[in-house]
Amino acid sequence: MKKLIALIMTVLTAVACCFALTACGTKYVAKEIQSAEVEEYGYCIKKTASNHDTILKAINDVIAETDIDAAVTYYTQYSSGEETTVELSFPDLSNNTAGTLDIYTNSGFEPYEFIDSDGSTVIGVDMYLMSLVAEKLNMKMTIHDIDFNTIVGVIATKDNAIGAAGMTINAERAQSVDFSDPYFSSVQCIISTEEQAFTKISDLAGKTIGVQKGTTGWLMIDTAIKTGELKDSGASLVEYANGGLAFTAMKQGKCDVVVIDKLPAQKLVK
Repeated sequence: MKKLIALIMTVLTAVACCFALTACGTKYVAKEIQSAEVEEYGYCIKKTASNHDTILKAINDVIAETDIDAAVTYYTQYSSGEETTVELSFPDLSNNTAGTLDIYTNSGFEPYEFIDSDGSTVIGVDMYLMSLVAEKLNMKMTIHDIDFNTIVGVIATKDNAIGAAGMTINAERAQSVDFSDPYFSSVQCIISTEEQAFTKISDLAGKTIGVQKGTTGWLMIDTAIKTGELKDSGASLVEYANGGLAFTAMKQGKCDVVVIDKLPAQKLVK
């Protein structure tokens, strides 16, 4: 009897090890959603800000003057622990005298905003560009890391504040805030296992779909489930604070796929 029990335990252990190795060896891919519209990111400010025109001009000037592709390359490499192949000029804001510019963002959206190796400082493409804006305005800068879904509401009430979070310009948000010129384009992607490699919304029928709350991906999937391609398909939506948490949940089996913007998706599966 003891030998039989020992044999059963050995078999169960071997099976468990096989499953563990399979999970560890799972590869994930990020595929652009077919027919998805190209989105444009912008920075937002309060419509009635006391220095509205001055701030908006500074933002648009920085967008026009800066090699944003170089900044994206820098922070993509930096966040991956790679040697950076481009150089950025970082302004010193410590002696600026025109007050403080409050930047509202949501970390966990590499390479646009993420937590540095010190465990607390938010850095990335958006924070770099905002430092250039602060320099133009002769202002210091304070970064506030908050829920993405609350940024527009906060900005709509504050002077000397900018929402900088890889935010897609759309009509709904533009009712509450004013946007800068576009500074980057993106498209929504589906993160799935390499074997699945989903590319269409209809592929997600019956799936549990992880999204970052309040994002374009969230809106796309929510609409598809309520009135679109996924209506009555058995698909469901699960909201997370950021894409990184959604991807972790996916790897833990808490959702089947994740829908998120292209560059963050590519970073997550790298």
